[in-house]
Amino acid sequence: MNIKPTVLDFAILGLIQDNSLSGYAIRKMFEETALGSYSSSPGTIYPALKRLQKGGLVEKISQIDSAKSSFKITQQGLLILKSWFLKPIEKVDVEKKINELLLRFGFMESLIDKQQRIHFLISFQEELIKYISELETYYKSEGFKMPLHGKLAFQYGIESNKTTLKWCKKSILQLT
Repeated sequence: MNIKPTVLDFAILGLIQDNSLSGYAIRKMFEETALGSYSSSPGTIYPALKRLQKGGLVEKISQIDSAKSSFKITQQGLLILKSWFLKPIEKVDVEKKINELLLRFGFMESLIDKQQRIHFLISFQEELIKYISELETYYKSEGFKMPLHGKLAFQYGIESNKTTLKWCKKSILQLT
């Protein structure tokens, strides 16, 4: 079966890429970390695991001497995860999917070589520079028309993107 993984699916694959985990352990990771923004509900985690299993991206492994089982990523799952890591960064990713980009980066270390990780950050940086420039240009031409709270929110958007850009630059330096 060919499935199109969701961001939740990729987060699960990222969690189990190095070690198999029980469904409960996966759910706890989502509950207790920032991954919870993708969902921590048993009503989404367990169906996602079933979908990944059905799609051949994970396999369920029974624990010896226990009724418990865990989930392990398959070779196909690793390939799909790696291709997600290597997917080119586009303008829409920087505009609307920063958290997904950070999720990709956060999980890529063991599957992607250092040069590819640096390339990812450089691409991220380049798209951010273009996007910040567009935001600043728009603000200069239209900001005077905005109500005060609109201006402040827009300024927050510019500043938060500048902070992400600063992080990209520091991360590149740490990797080189």
